[in-house]
Amino acid sequence: MAYSFKVYISDGKEYFEYGDGQKTIKKSFAFSQSLMDILYLDIWSHSELFNRMGENLYSLYPDKDPKLVEEIKDDLNTLSKVHVYFEFLRLEWLDKLEQAEKQGFKDVLDLLPRKKLTHLPMNLSTMQRELMALWNHVLDILSPDEPIQKKMVDYYSPKKYRKPVNPGVFEFQPLRISFEAVDSMTFTEVLYPKSIYDIIDFFVRECIKREVRFRVCKHCNQFFALTGHINTEYCDRPFDSAGHTCKEMGALRLWEKKKADTPALKAYSKAYKKRFAWIKYGKIPKEAFYEWAEKAREKRELCLKGGMTLEEFRAWLDD
Repeated sequence: MAYSFKVYISDGKEYFEYGDGQKTIKKSFAFSQSLMDILYLDIWSHSELFNRMGENLYSLYPDKDPKLVEEIKDDLNTLSKVHVYFEFLRLEWLDKLEQAEKQGFKDVLDLLPRKKLTHLPMNLSTMQRELMALWNHVLDILSPDEPIQKKMVDYYSPKKYRKPVNPGVFEFQPLRISFEAVDSMTFTEVLYPKSIYDIIDFFVRECIKREVRFRVCKHCNQFFALTGHINTEYCDRPFDSAGHTCKEMGALRLWEKKKADTPALKAYSKAYKKRFAWIKYGKIPKEAFYEWAEKAREKRELCLKGGMTLEEFRAWLDD
């Protein structure tokens, strides 16, 4: 199986193009989204998958049973749905397994290194800690107010972080990068990764080169890129099964706080909920409720601007 996998950035988005020689898939995400997703991925929740693949590989070495190959492929397919980076892992190992079968499982220990799979959770977990430290020291908007390049130089200063004194610093490695056309309008750098870590390395470099600032979301407590207003406090991640984002939940939280601190808003909300419930019990038709709600909003704004006293507004609501 001749597989392909390439990664690039164009027009503010990150792109992944990959295929098995027969079909090519193209996926796109907002820039830095895949990196943030891998940063907070609970890799240990998928440890059963890695352990099972490791056990099947261990049995495959002496048994050379094609059924074990199919079980490993099934687990790779399941893992690829967890994160787009694992699509590379799937294609890489499907290619290795196909080569092993064609060779009659000759030199299978070298071709199918079991530890490369089973150690991935631990290696990825270590990299997550290294990235979190890098973000806190360099890319967090609340880190020292200095140019990102200056903070990078300080962070990687040999005097501060010479190994093995501080082995927890993220290490950049040589990457296989081309410079080519990716569509009819764009010529850019393209990564052809040799591992998942290459993809992570590529996007970390881009965040630093582009001097992207990040902030911890006040709702989910995870880093997000500040692509718009620098004072943005909530991210656009879906927070619940209904698809509400942290930004929406943050707006609701601010409204509730403002309502609690503003008697006029609190009185309006109480009256609104009371009359809305009347619809359910048939005490008021919907049309009458919506007509009242429109007038109530006008009175509320009048009260907030000082054109009506709070007592007058409450009396109107109770009428």
